[in-house]
Amino acid sequence: MVKKLIIVQAMLLGFQSLTYFGCEIFQKNIHNVKLTVDDKIPFLPWSVLFYCCWFPLIAVYPLVVYARDPYYYSVYLLAMIMEIVTSVICYMLYPTSFERPVPPDTFWGKFMKLIYRGSYKGVNCAPSLHCSSCFLVIWISCVCPGMEMWIRIFTAAVAFLIVASTMTTKQHTVVDVVTAIPLCIFCKIIGEILANQYFSAILGFVG
Repeated sequence: MVKKLIIVQAMLLGFQSLTYFGCEIFQKNIHNVKLTVDDKIPFLPWSVLFYCCWFPLIAVYPLVVYARDPYYYSVYLLAMIMEIVTSVICYMLYPTSFERPVPPDTFWGKFMKLIYRGSYKGVNCAPSLHCSSCFLVIWISCVCPGMEMWIRIFTAAVAFLIVASTMTTKQHTVVDVVTAIPLCIFCKIIGEILANQYFSAILGFVG
């Protein structure tokens, strides 16, 4: 069972990476989404540590959810697929970016450069997939039956710090974060509808 779940999550990450970076090839007329309020948010290169927590979160969190309630795992999985597809459609229809500050020549500044070297163009900003997936994690953590309180608090706190770090590392703007909220709500609703219809099929596939 765990092996199948890991394969499914790996496939989901592969699908996300392929569509997220693949759509960059076709994007033209990039729109600037930076606002005045973004200049008031401090640039904290050390917060890239929280930003990087997104990767282990999306790798481990679904396994935790499945162990507590397979139905909510199905909702999470389907909502994540919808978030990826809907986000890429947004990126294609309205490509977004903004000018980032140059990381300082410090340990954390160099670490930031290392994280984004060779695989980051600074587009596909609004809505932020980092943030929409974190909002989904927060919602699932609040409603998933059988989930221990410490797990709810821990995962919600990590997700919140990731969202904050997208702005303090200047990888996303306020617009990117705000637009991720309705995206999460929409995809959560669709995920619940699909899970109610196809829960048995999903359980048979990953179980």
